[in-house]
Amino acid sequence: MDEILEQLQALIPKDFDYQGFFIVLGVLSAFIFLLGLAGRFICGKKSVAHSSISSVIGILFIYALAIVIHSTGLKLGFMLSPLPFIGLDTDVLYFFSFTNVDYVVICGEVLNMVVLAFTVNVIDSWMPVGKRLFGWFFFRALSVALGTVAFTIIMALVHHFLPEGLLTWAPVILLGILLLSLALGALKLLVGALIATVNPLLAVLYTFFFASVLGKMVTKAILTTLVMSAMVYALNYFGIFSIFIGTGVLIAYIPLLVALLILWFIIGKVWMK
Repeated sequence: MDEILEQLQALIPKDFDYQGFFIVLGVLSAFIFLLGLAGRFICGKKSVAHSSISSVIGILFIYALAIVIHSTGLKLGFMLSPLPFIGLDTDVLYFFSFTNVDYVVICGEVLNMVVLAFTVNVIDSWMPVGKRLFGWFFFRALSVALGTVAFTIIMALVHHFLPEGLLTWAPVILLGILLLSLALGALKLLVGALIATVNPLLAVLYTFFFASVLGKMVTKAILTTLVMSAMVYALNYFGIFSIFIGTGVLIAYIPLLVALLILWFIIGKVWMK
């Protein structure tokens, strides 16, 4: 046993930040599990809130898988760089910092995550459920992968065709309108039919965000984004702003991938029954 541990330690660089890594793993796992528990037993197994947690794990799975592949020596900067809330510099993955940037940058990053979550949700809704374990994992992973590709293409087209000035302020305006509309729609959900009778617009917004198929996907994307933002903010709070993902740390990141797969299956499959 000691020989095996020594061999495993030999594969990991001496300057690898074990403490930072396990803080990241612990924060992500605990946060996701507790939210999944709340979504399942408070909001209901078929609720938008519970489904959004499954979307969070799916997106994190793509991040983790890209990191694992990158650590083998196959450089995937083209895959990691467009993803929201992270940045890549050679073999160091940087987390987005909410404290060192202004609100314009924050709105842009948050809106990018909304778009990513929405594309993943749309493609996942087209995929078969998959009754067996392998089939379920295959179609969920495929939907997230295709959603990430679609997001990358959309972002490339947006940055190519829209002027720079519009790209700066459009996320602030669009995100503000989106969140305000969702909040007004949720107001009817909280207060009831009385206020919707006084202002029919609230009923329209409620119907879109909480009753229509497209609107539910938008709502799920927003909730997914809120969860992702909270997790990144938590990492900032614990002083985790970067992790090393260079060649040689593959063995260290496999537990992260396994933990996400287990949580994904429990929350997205077992608790959905």
